[in-house]
Amino acid sequence: MSTFDFRELPNLSLLKVNPNLYVNDNTMKILIVVPWDHEYGGVASVVGNLAICLKDRGHKVLFFHPNGKAIIQKKRTTKWGFPGFQLRVGLPFGVHPFLSTLAFFALFPFTLLQLIRLIKKHDIEIVNIHYPADSFFYFGLCRRICHFSLVTSIHGADVFPRGKPKREYTLPFRFLLDSSDVLVAPSRGFQSEFLQIFPELRSKGKVIYNGINIGELAAESNHGGRILEDPYILCIAMHNEKKGLDVLLRAFKQVRNSFPTFKLVLVGDGPLRNSLEELADSLGLQEQVVFCGKQGRPEVTNILIGCEVFVLPSRSEPFGIVILEAMACKKPVIATKVAGPMEIIEDGITGILVEADNPDMLAKAMINILNRRDLQLFLGENGHLMVQEKFLSTHLGLAYEELFRKLLTQV
Repeated sequence: MSTFDFRELPNLSLLKVNPNLYVNDNTMKILIVVPWDHEYGGVASVVGNLAICLKDRGHKVLFFHPNGKAIIQKKRTTKWGFPGFQLRVGLPFGVHPFLSTLAFFALFPFTLLQLIRLIKKHDIEIVNIHYPADSFFYFGLCRRICHFSLVTSIHGADVFPRGKPKREYTLPFRFLLDSSDVLVAPSRGFQSEFLQIFPELRSKGKVIYNGINIGELAAESNHGGRILEDPYILCIAMHNEKKGLDVLLRAFKQVRNSFPTFKLVLVGDGPLRNSLEELADSLGLQEQVVFCGKQGRPEVTNILIGCEVFVLPSRSEPFGIVILEAMACKKPVIATKVAGPMEIIEDGITGILVEADNPDMLAKAMINILNRRDLQLFLGENGHLMVQEKFLSTHLGLAYEELFRKLLTQV
C-alpha cells in the first residue's frame, strides 16, 4: 500500500474545533484528574485532546495529578500546556504499613482541606476523573462536601487489569464510583462488562466514544515513510496477555509462507516482552519479527504510515484508539470481535473482524488483504471516512461538554 501523506487531507482546519463556533456565554470551570502527567499514550491522548476541545470551546480547564512527595499543593504547567496542581493523596497500608498508616491519618485532614480549597478557589463546577485510582476517593469526599458534579471516566485496565476483573475492589474505589454522578465508558461492550461487576451503578452509566485529533497526527509525522525496506505488518500494543500478541506471532508464521519478504513489526513493551521474543525464535521468526519497544509519538506515527496492514489481536479491548489512528492513515485494519473494536469496525466495510484467540482465522484475514490491492484501498478509504464522521476528538469534546452542561442544569 502506498504511503499516506497527511497533507492530502482536505482542509485540516475543519478538524479542530473553531473556538467561536457554538460557544455559549456560560463558561464552565472544569478540573480534570488523571493519575499521571503524560504526553503520549492512549488515555493521555484522549484526555489531552478533550482538554484542548473544552478550552477551544471557551471553558476553563485545570488539571490535577497526584504526587507522592508533595505534602503542600504545587502549581505547575502540565505537558499539555494547562495549569496543573499536584498533591500527595496517599492511602494507608503501603510498602511500610505502620508508617504509611500513621502518615495517612496525620496528613488526611490537611490533604482534604487543600483539595476543598482548590475546588472552591477556582469555582470548580465539574471534576472529571480519568482512569480512577483508589487514592482518588478524596474527590468522592469533596463531592459530598462541596458543590460540584463528579464524572468518573473508566478506560479499561483501571477496572480490569490484564483484561480481567479483580478478585476484589477496594472500599475507596467503590466509594469513588458510588460518589460519582456519572460513570463514562468508552464503548457499550465495555460498559456492559463493567456493569456485570457493578450492577448497582447502572443508572449512572454513560457511553462516550474516544476520538483522535488527525491534525495532531499530521503534526507528529515528518512524512518519513516506511521504516524498513521490506513491507511489514504492524501491531502497536502493550506486551501483555490481553493483547494477544502470541496469537499474532503464530498467525504470522502462516502468512510468511505466502509472503516471505514481509516482516512483522511490534511496537510497545510490557511484562511478556521476553516470552514473546522466545516464542518468535521457537517459531523460526527471529529474522522476520522486529521488536521496536516503546517509541515516541513521531516515531510511532511514521511506523504506522509505512505499514501495509495494521493488526490488533486483542483478547480484551475496551476501545482501541490505535485502530482509529491506523484508519486515519488509510490503513486496512484487522481486529478481534471484542468490546471496543466491534463498535468501531463495520466488518468487511471499514475493517476486518476475526474471532479472538484464533491464529488460523487471523492468518487467513491477513493473507486475504495482502492478496487484494482493491480490498486494501477499499478498507483504508472507508475507515478514514468513518473516523472523520464519528471518531474525531471534536466529537469527544462536544459529547463531554453536553454531559457537563446537563449535569449543571440538574443541580
